[in-house]
Amino acid sequence: PGIQMKVHDLRRLINRMDGELDAHLERNLVEYLQFSFRWMNNLLMREMPLRCTIRLWDTYLSEPNGFSHFHLYVCAKFLTKWTKLIKTLPDFQAIMLFLQSLPTTKWTDDDVSELVSEAFQLKCLFPKAVTAVAGTT
Repeated sequence: PGIQMKVHDLRRLINRMDGELDAHLERNLVEYLQFSFRWMNNLLMREMPLRCTIRLWDTYLSEPNGFSHFHLYVCAKFLTKWTKLIKTLPDFQAIMLFLQSLPTTKWTDDDVSELVSEAFQLKCLFPKAVTAVAGTT
């Protein structure tokens, strides 16, 4: 249920940030669980080069509730980074193929820094986007 709640939180946040993207995914029968489960479960480790993952996780370690809360905002910015392109993809198969093989192989620390910076701004705009779980803060 924890990861499913995070996936649900991601969908709600994307809907608030970019309703058109959320609607495009829904029209094409793309469920957030189909692509973001891996993001939540592996903390984006499979989505970017190791050096970028280390940089990202360093931020999670220095941010209060980084892994449990801040990761949601990073995932939201990660998805919306590709909004323009995703909206041009015509169907379920094209969208899923893209989301399962994002063009991040040449990412650098600068790309991760930009992602983290935008995620922090998003956290400030939507501070209560994370579903509260019993026993957590």
